[in-house]
Amino acid sequence: MKLAWQQIPDPTVTEILCNNKLSGVVLDTEHGCFSPETLYKCIQVATLCRKKCFVRLISFDRQSIRRCLDAGCDGLIFAMTENTGQANSAFAHTRYPAHGGSRGLGLVRENLWGLRENLVKKPPILIAQIETIEGVRNLKNIYEKSVFNYFMIGPYDLTASLGIPGQFNSQKYLDCLEDVKKIVSEKEMAVHIPSNVKKELKKYKNYGIIALGMDTTFLIEKYKEVEKYA
Repeated sequence: MKLAWQQIPDPTVTEILCNNKLSGVVLDTEHGCFSPETLYKCIQVATLCRKKCFVRLISFDRQSIRRCLDAGCDGLIFAMTENTGQANSAFAHTRYPAHGGSRGLGLVRENLWGLRENLVKKPPILIAQIETIEGVRNLKNIYEKSVFNYFMIGPYDLTASLGIPGQFNSQKYLDCLEDVKKIVSEKEMAVHIPSNVKKELKKYKNYGIIALGMDTTFLIEKYKEVEKYA
């Protein structure tokens, strides 16, 4: 599955990103300034375009999760996943009691405000983002919980956690990647390639989910192309 990555909080951007051959879009609420209303509208646009919609969250709290799922998103990416307690929260808050969780059922957009025959959808796709030393150390226990469908490395935050921000060729960072690969198979891995997509894509061809580019970096790159005319 290949996805676009949206950081600019605007449903028009969502619509533009959904008008291509990719499977859907990721709405990044960690580094994008999405209000609850704008996030709802972006999810609405993506799903009406018949595309998959994922939301990247900065916490495991019930309210943030409920808001995204009620709006109809297909999956959630949890930034800074570090322990099994967070995995337990993700499981409970994203699953209805019929699936072993504690999610509340209401008449919301996900079930067309009660018009959908089956009010309870199957659980969403969940992605754990491993971005710290603690997350790598606890990965085996997190993985064994069988809560998350995919796992994604957060390279910038992980290198920062190691004290070597942005040094992706450092042996400390490469060792962490190897530790992850010993636990998680390639088909269970997700990756975000924010720039140099053509060059980097071949490294991750066997990954289960690949997010390509980013709305902000694309704008920067395209305007660099026209700087010579300024």
